[in-house]
Amino acid sequence: MSSGEEAAGGSGPRGGNRPSSYVRGDTAKRRILDVAMEEFAERGYWGASLMEIARRSQLSKPGLLHHFPSKQALLVAVTVERDLRDRHGMGVADIFALRGLRILDMLDRLVERNAERPGLVQLSHVLAAESVGGDHPAAEHSRRHFTDARRLVRTALEAGAEDGELRPGIDCAQLATQIVAAMEGLENQWLAEPEAVDMVAVFHAYTRDLRERVRAVPGSADPGAQD
Repeated sequence: MSSGEEAAGGSGPRGGNRPSSYVRGDTAKRRILDVAMEEFAERGYWGASLMEIARRSQLSKPGLLHHFPSKQALLVAVTVERDLRDRHGMGVADIFALRGLRILDMLDRLVERNAERPGLVQLSHVLAAESVGGDHPAAEHSRRHFTDARRLVRTALEAGAEDGELRPGIDCAQLATQIVAAMEGLENQWLAEPEAVDMVAVFHAYTRDLRERVRAVPGSADPGAQD
């Protein structure tokens, strides 16, 4: 049995204990991921220590490396897990099937969810800031995060324009960039001053005003209108 399995919880006959070994292994992985998220969020990738992550996970460093063979592999697993939790927080089975202003309803729910998990929000912003220079294991993930976010919002807005839900003349790509920027910038302010910034209330006010600005007026058409 490997050192990782020993650290995760015991030894015994190889054949008879295999299912429980899998359970212990999965439990150890979940614990490592939870601790690593906190460490990367607090210290960044460069400042986080595998030794400290292992200690807090109640494992030896070799035990941790049994599950994640390198610090970079652990970071990749953490970013994947964060994205999965983000998708869960959106409360939508297929987010790219959203049309029109339903995208704002989903983002409202996501902000509410994010307000309850500051560690995950901080993780995203710390890694994004660290990876700006490009020489960072999370650089590609951070670029993809923003690209996918803009594409998600733009696709929904374009569908809303096709359905006649949005008023004519709106630049959906530009508006999507503005919405993502508003959300990310508000998160930054909230992380810096959580007592001073009510992230949920401010974002809800923003999307409420935005709906009024972009929603088509029944019975009117103004091709010259601009956002």
